[in-house]
This record gives sequence, structure tokens and C-alpha cells, in this order.
Amino acid sequence: MRVFAAAWTNRRESALFMIASHPVAIPEAARTPHTPPEPAMPLVHPRLAGTTLVPDFLLRDEREAIPSTTLEALTRALSAASGIWAPIVRHDPVERWYTRLVLSGSVEVWLIGWYSGQETATHDHGGALGALCVAQGRVEEVIHDRRWQPCGSRHFGQGTSATFGRSHIHRVVNPGPGPATTIHAYSPPEVPLRYNPDSMAPAAGMETQPGPVRVRDRA
Repeated sequence: MRVFAAAWTNRRESALFMIASHPVAIPEAARTPHTPPEPAMPLVHPRLAGTTLVPDFLLRDEREAIPSTTLEALTRALSAASGIWAPIVRHDPVERWYTRLVLSGSVEVWLIGWYSGQETATHDHGGALGALCVAQGRVEEVIHDRRWQPCGSRHFGQGTSATFGRSHIHRVVNPGPGPATTIHAYSPPEVPLRYNPDSMAPAAGMETQPGPVRVRDRA
């Protein structure tokens, strides 16, 4: 199991690098374009190092689809381990917070903190299977059909979980009054999300599965 602490930055922890406005002499070797190698997988959050919460077969480099029932069992195990997520999670009143816990060839796992009233845009997961479990508080899921129209809802309290299939479309909200914490797993990982073409955000209607720092559009 490889642990890469540098990979686990979030919006509040990201460093900003500024270039001086005056000319700076750059060594010849530094002028050569260089693409840094991608980090080796699996990536595991430091809080999970040394634990057995994530089975070894989920940490392989091979890209394969993991059944949604296995994803659900993983989110339930992690949600029950409050000693892992409680020191990490944040509940930001400005925007939804998240950090990735696991990335392997077959699965990615996210920890999400919801302030009361925060919600996602309506989206699918680009053909990935998924599961979520509520570790704290409660959330509501509004389910949409293939025409992106609401067609039902589900309510999840603390300790409850759910799965969704490859064509599932939904919007998730924390109805309050308190904060909520959820853990989500997707397989295969890093699949682009797709959004309601009639919605205003995100731009271009697509976001990668690991997501940029637009936290409000991940669930």
C-alpha cells in the first residue's frame, strides 16, 4: 500500500505558486519541457495507512469494474470508522468540501462534508457504478429519469447506505438542520460526470470523476 500525503490536498489546503514579475535567468536545463510522471497507484489517504479497512483486492493497479454491493460494503466499513474520517472532514458554509481517500485501478473513494442546505447539480456518473453511506447527519437524493426529469427521491439517515447503477441520474442535498458527512465509492474510477444540459453549471457540462476543486458538484 503506497501512501502519498502530497496527493491529499483540498481547496483550503492547496498552495498558490506565484512567478516574479521581473526577469529571472533560467538555466538551460530548466527550459526543457518536462511532464512529471503520474504517481504510482494505489493512492491511499495517510489516515488509512496501516489499516485493513480497504481490502487488498481493491488496491490493485488493474482497471476493472467492482460490483456495487462491494462498493456499498466498503463505504459502510469506512463510515463506521469514525476515527478515520472525523479528524479529516470539514463542513464549510461557503461550499461543499471533499477529499479523496482511495484511488486504485478499480475504485475511488471520497469523503464529503456537507453544510446544511448544500447540494449538487443534477448529474450521472458517466457509466460508473457507485455507492454512498451517510456517516453523519442525513442527506436526500432526488432521482431523475433519462430525460433529466425528477422521478423520485430517497432519504438517508446516519448509518444508511445505497447503491446506484451505470445509468443512474440524481441530485443530492443536505436538508439540514445540521451538517452531514458521506462516503462515496465509484468503479471504474475517474470517469467523467455528465450534467443536465439545461443546467447552468458546470461549464461544458462535464467534470472528471475525481473532480476539480468545484466541490459542490460531487456526489
